[in-house]
Amino acid sequence: MDTVHTAITEPVRRLEVFTGAGRRRKWSDEDKARIVAEIVASGDSVCSVARRHGLSPQQLFG
Repeated sequence: MDTVHTAITEPVRRLEVFTGAGRRRKWSDEDKARIVAEIVASGDSVCSVARRHGLSPQQLFG
């Protein structure tokens, strides 16, 4: 018998908790360019590069 896996039947595997004031970070133009270039140079996905820098993937697309 096949088991249906849903959010109800599967345990949480990763949980992120954000603490603090939630300040906006100031990125220099050089930092922004370096992070975007890292996607092309490394061949990694946008998602993995974003997480490595503490960003969401949507922030890199913006």
